Amino acid sequence: MGEVWLVRHGQSISNAGLPTGLPAESGLTDVGRGQAECVARALPMAPDLIVVSSYARAMDTARPAMERFPTSVAETAAVHEFTYLAPGRYTGTTRDMRHPMIREYWDRCDPAYRDGEGAETFAELASRVEVFFGRFVDPGQPGQAFTVVFSHGQFIRAVLLRFFGGLAFPADALAMARFRGFREAFPVHNGSILRLTTGSDRRVGPFEVSHMPPGLWSL
Repeated sequence: MGEVWLVRHGQSISNAGLPTGLPAESGLTDVGRGQAECVARALPMAPDLIVVSSYARAMDTARPAMERFPTSVAETAAVHEFTYLAPGRYTGTTRDMRHPMIREYWDRCDPAYRDGEGAETFAELASRVEVFFGRFVDPGQPGQAFTVVFSHGQFIRAVLLRFFGGLAFPADALAMARFRGFREAFPVHNGSILRLTTGSDRRVGPFEVSHMPPGLWSL
């Protein structure tokens, strides 16, 4: 049995409603950097493994924890955000400006649809989540005693939906529709922590924000 903490990155430029560039390059705001410091202080011990998304906002969020625990093993893994719009659509736009494209994507409800070069299909997201489960969550699988994963809101929601049995693999249209509703119903605060107990007696806790002062809470 082990424990996995899933951490959503701190507030990014895009989260703050500002125009952004390529999705993988969106950095943290001052609020986001404060949230990252709070996450690092919330860790009760040195993690056996720190897993980090390759996206800049996740790397920046993980940095204070890696500096606090320099002996912890750290690796970059495929826990990055579900980037379903072609990256070029983000350049110079805010989330509000992208809303019609977002709605069009989800209304299509096609797990095999790719919006353009550099975009991910929903089926590929489900595949990444399955790999994550096979390594870190499923019973009988070797793993670290305490793993901290710095990831993103949609990936964390997909992991949680898979935990509850609602994300089929291979992904079908029903799983995609179910995830759409799930992502809209479950807000995930920047810098929040979701704790999973793994192995044969798997359990999941709530999204924790108590390690941050209310003034740093953001979505």
